[in-house]
Amino acid sequence: MIIDVGGITSKNEQDSGGHYRFSHKGINLDPFRISKIYKMQSFAMMTILKKCLCAGNRGHKDYKQDLLDIINAAERELQMLDEDGMITGTRSPADPNQDCLAGPGDRWR
Repeated sequence: MIIDVGGITSKNEQDSGGHYRFSHKGINLDPFRISKIYKMQSFAMMTILKKCLCAGNRGHKDYKQDLLDIINAAERELQMLDEDGMITGTRSPADPNQDCLAGPGDRWR
């Protein structure tokens, strides 16, 4: 694959993120697209999503390590909620009135 960023061209022999990308009904699906559809704003939750989608299938970490990384990311997200003074269980970090793009009428819960 050839990448051109700002006039600088680099050639990667291997697509290092290919294991995350799938096509469904002509739409390229990967963690970035799914995060955008659901209007995710938390990097910790995006990390969890990414690891859940391909747990144990990325080559350099096994399933158990991915699960431990998911737990660590969730624990950090909870710490950040406490640090930011959010009351547990009352709302998500996203605007609770904001429609997600998942479907008509779907809202953050």
